[in-house]
Amino acid sequence: MEYEISSGKILIKDTSEFYPKHILECGQVFRYLNSDSGYKIFSKKLFCGLIYANGYVTIDSTDTDYFAKYFDLDRDYGDIKRRLSGYPLMTEAIGYGYGVRILNQDPAEMILSFIISANNNIPRIKGIIERLCRAAGDDIGGGEYAFPDISALSGLNREFYRSLGAGYRADYLVKTVGALNEGFDTDLKNVPLAEARKRLMSLSGVGRKVADCILLFGYHRTEVFPVDTWIEKVYEKMFGISGKSAVYIADKLSEYYGDLAGYAQQYLYYYARENL
Repeated sequence: MEYEISSGKILIKDTSEFYPKHILECGQVFRYLNSDSGYKIFSKKLFCGLIYANGYVTIDSTDTDYFAKYFDLDRDYGDIKRRLSGYPLMTEAIGYGYGVRILNQDPAEMILSFIISANNNIPRIKGIIERLCRAAGDDIGGGEYAFPDISALSGLNREFYRSLGAGYRADYLVKTVGALNEGFDTDLKNVPLAEARKRLMSLSGVGRKVADCILLFGYHRTEVFPVDTWIEKVYEKMFGISGKSAVYIADKLSEYYGDLAGYAQQYLYYYARENL
């Protein structure tokens, strides 16, 4: 995809592969605000403004290189969509969510965010994470706060997380923050998939689905296929088979789509949530 960087701004002229609503509202990211003028997106200690107007997208940031990588701008999603187009239901899904891109997000942030996401809804997840950032994150200006460093969360007890609305997940967060602070190796980019998943699932509060979400959105491991109730509906519609476990479906769809599994998941999830 072609884009230009000039004077602290990224200009995207072709929105057939980059549409803000599709990217931000397909369940992969929780730290963003939207308004009539556009979006504000936060990652680690950085943020950018994103404006979509007159068929163009402008991304305004103090670190354009970071956000060019964050939005995966150097990847050809046109080719990905062409490779997926022959699979069942994919023409409809891609047509509906044509502007989806998988973000490159911080692994530690994804670990804690997706523990919070378990058995939760997106508005509530966003609220808990926002309160976490305001309580323990650095002030980054404009009344906004960074996602906290693991060191800043070390030593905080379950009552702290309960006060944010995390509920039973508070115990998971305390234990996982402890593991991360004590040297859990988050460098999983090139670790074989089964081993990477096993390591993540050793963390408190990380089951199969949460692990696959972390792998996809924190490590860009596109051979995984996270499965929730919407994807279960997709699987039944595609193959006429019901009653299979989420793990069974995840394994089958990962094998079915290969290295395109994560991309297929995002198109199908976004489509299913609105249309099935």
